[in-house]
Amino acid sequence: MYQIACIGFIEAIQRFNFKFDVELSTYSVQYMIGEIKKFLRDDGIIRISRNLKKIGIKASQIVESINEKIDDGGKELVEVLAKDEDEQMKIIDKITVLELLEELNYRDRELISLRYFKDKTQAQVANILGISQVHVSRIEKRILKDFKSKLLA
Repeated sequence: MYQIACIGFIEAIQRFNFKFDVELSTYSVQYMIGEIKKFLRDDGIIRISRNLKKIGIKASQIVESINEKIDDGGKELVEVLAKDEDEQMKIIDKITVLELLEELNYRDRELISLRYFKDKTQAQVANILGISQVHVSRIEKRILKDFKSKLLA
């Protein structure tokens, strides 16, 4: 803690301006406290990347929203998922697909919805969207390639 506070003190010295109507000691305390808080928040005993923290937050938000939607005698999501491993995988797959679809723009989402959820042919999708069948094929191929790269990452 002492070393971390010293880092905060050094930052305060570097940023201190004598034109401030405050003593260096008063000014530096805030930097030292800030550095200690930052260390405890970000660099605890186990180092976790920010990206992984974001994923954890997003996953907990999804679980909370699903818990709100489940009407299974007041059971939590974990209890419902624990019933059957195949059912667990289906739910996880659905959540993954929904997340991938959310990242698409409206036209691409509509194309995938028509092709895979409403079983339309590329020609039918082309007529609905007002583009050529070749263009539908190219867009679909690009989207699926993007999905694959995101799933494998």
